[in-house]
Amino acid sequence: MKAAKLVQLLSEALEKQGYKFRNEKGNFRGGSCIFEAEKLVIMNKRFGDEERAEILARALSRMDIDSLYLLPEVREYIEQFANRLSVTVDLTAKSEEPAAK
Repeated sequence: MKAAKLVQLLSEALEKQGYKFRNEKGNFRGGSCIFEAEKLVIMNKRFGDEERAEILARALSRMDIDSLYLLPEVREYIEQFANRLSVTVDLTAKSEEPAAK
């Protein structure tokens, strides 16, 4: 399957999970997050379809997608990323250090 078609199918699956997409410029790779109760997938504008497909698949690999209909080829692609390490950053955690006066 071509990367552009894979990106389309992965994006549709994420939309069914309630995610919206943003393409931004910057020095970052991208990924999924929840910001002020809005589910987002943020991707670097410079990336091609192969990189976009990987970011989308990584996001889906951390979700319960058993109830979603996906083509077997798409499901297999997502499963490639299911056991790989990823970094999760909780930006809502408050620091225990007192504020400087």
